[in-house]
Amino acid sequence: MKPMSSFTPAYYRLAEDIKNKIESGELRPGDIIPSEVQLAKKHQVSRMTIRQGISLLVKEGFIKSIQGKGSFITAPPMDTLMLKFSDNKLLGENKNAKVDLLSVNVIPADKTISYKLNVVLGTKVLKLIQLLSDPDPVAIDTRFLPYLKGVPILENELKYAAFPDLVSQFTQLISVQNTLEISASVLSDEEAKLLEAMTGQPALCIEQIICAADDVPMGWSKMICRNDRFTIKAISQTI
Repeated sequence: MKPMSSFTPAYYRLAEDIKNKIESGELRPGDIIPSEVQLAKKHQVSRMTIRQGISLLVKEGFIKSIQGKGSFITAPPMDTLMLKFSDNKLLGENKNAKVDLLSVNVIPADKTISYKLNVVLGTKVLKLIQLLSDPDPVAIDTRFLPYLKGVPILENELKYAAFPDLVSQFTQLISVQNTLEISASVLSDEEAKLLEAMTGQPALCIEQIICAADDVPMGWSKMICRNDRFTIKAISQTI
């Protein structure tokens, strides 16, 4: 269960509560969830808040709403794969990569950063680069966050927090969507030097874009991984 902070929106807490019941087996595919009135009374929130929480669950595929009948827990299709990815568990669930923070800078957003973060060209953003090793270099992780004047930058938080957690801590907003994109790449001269590999060697590029409830990007990361030291595994399962 994810810890909920004091500034977590009520609709998000509701959605997490229902998801926890689904994942624990308390709610099963085909079960109908309580009505808006019942949920509003139980959680002591407005019906509008309940609708927001339900809409989030529908968007994420946990429930299906049928007009005039209610909202039902959905059965996950077997052709839908679950990919559990955490950049601070890059080498496996029980292993932590060594993290070396190479640089932290405030830079003006270029065209790519402007597009990814949906900010005006030239807007100040925080850029940090770190190297992950085990003990040999595995990946270069480059992260971009909005620059917030006056917000302290703590090295331990930058180094050891998973990217979605770092974004939430730094922006003080709740991230509700993490888009992960995996593509093929080749190492540049600089990347090859850091990863102790050959220029042009095949690599994996893993990008994450973290968004708030209003779909506004809160952070973007780009991880370049050595293809011979990194694998990705996804599974399909029923609830």
